[in-house]
Amino acid sequence: MKNLWQALNTEDRLIIGSMVLTIGGIMLGALLAEPRLYGWTALVVMALLIIAWALTKSPRLAWLLIFGLVAGVLELWSDWLHVEQLGTLVYTDYFGFPLLASPAYMPIGWWLTSVQFGYLALRLSDRWPRWTAVALITVLGMALPPWYEEFAAPAKAWYYTPSRFMLSHTPLWIVFTYGGCMFSIATLALLCYRPKAWGRAVVGGIFAAAGFMLSAVFWYTLLG
Repeated sequence: MKNLWQALNTEDRLIIGSMVLTIGGIMLGALLAEPRLYGWTALVVMALLIIAWALTKSPRLAWLLIFGLVAGVLELWSDWLHVEQLGTLVYTDYFGFPLLASPAYMPIGWWLTSVQFGYLALRLSDRWPRWTAVALITVLGMALPPWYEEFAAPAKAWYYTPSRFMLSHTPLWIVFTYGGCMFSIATLALLCYRPKAWGRAVVGGIFAAAGFMLSAVFWYTLLG
């Protein structure tokens, strides 16, 4: 384990550390039944990544910060559809105020997720073929982020209306939706990434967010 940790570069450690902090904050929110910890976790971890970029001047992290910011803001559109039009998602805390139909921290949460999983895709593609990197991120997306959903109910942050197929608090269509979201993040990061190509980061973020919407609508239609 020590040798594995030593084999990681500074960026690897930053992203892994951010994911550990994210999961820890979410678990604590569920344990304390405190939805605001979802928002504070997203804000603190994202701030730490921005500070890390300022210190390291990493071109990859800089690009991902723009890519993720665009994707995170536009994800509000997908949330709005499910809250206001389909009635599948109910937020019980808005962290002070809503943005469209989402809690104030939600763009930050998806910004963070896009940076984390986009980085993992780029890093894995350094070692394996791109299709392998995308497949691994898609599977990881189905296995890891749905835990955010599972902890959201005891944290009193949000819940989903019952669907035909449920895994505890989480509809099955959400699990597959996350897979689609991570597929979009990984694919667009790999297709669009070029150091200092900020326009490509913006375009990649736009198309990644479109992928979030398409995945959610497709899987809800099929399994909801």
